[in-house]
Amino acid sequence: MRLKSFAEGNWYESSGSAVDLLSAVNGEKIAEISSDGLDFSSMLTYGRSTGSAALRKMTFHQRGRMLKELAVYLMNRKKEFYPISYHTGATKTDSWIDIEGGISTLFVYASKGRREMPDELFYVDGNMEAIS
Repeated sequence: MRLKSFAEGNWYESSGSAVDLLSAVNGEKIAEISSDGLDFSSMLTYGRSTGSAALRKMTFHQRGRMLKELAVYLMNRKKEFYPISYHTGATKTDSWIDIEGGISTLFVYASKGRREMPDELFYVDGNMEAIS
C-alpha cells in the first residue's frame, strides 16, 4: 500500500521512488511513502494564503466546533488506529494513551475554545490601558 499525502487541499499519491515503512514488531513492510512531486514551497504558500485565510474568517467558537467534529470523527474510527499503532512496537496501553488521549485532547481544546473564548474573530487580551 502506498500512502497518500494531503497537500494543498487534495490527496496526492506520488509515482516516484518510495521509502518502505517497516513494522517494528516483525520487520515486514506495512506501507510505502514518497514525497516525490510535492512542492513544499507551494504547500507553505497554500497554507499561509488559503488555510490561514479560511481560519481567520472563523470565530473561536466555530473553530472549537470544527475541532469537536474532527474529534468525533476520529473517535468513531479509533479501532482502526490500534493495528497500525501495534506495528510501532507500542503496547495496547501505550496505544490507548496515544490514540484516545490524543483525541481527548482535541475534545478539551474544542471545549475550551467555546467556554473560554468569545464568539468573535478576535480576542482582547487584558484590560484596556489608558495612554493619555
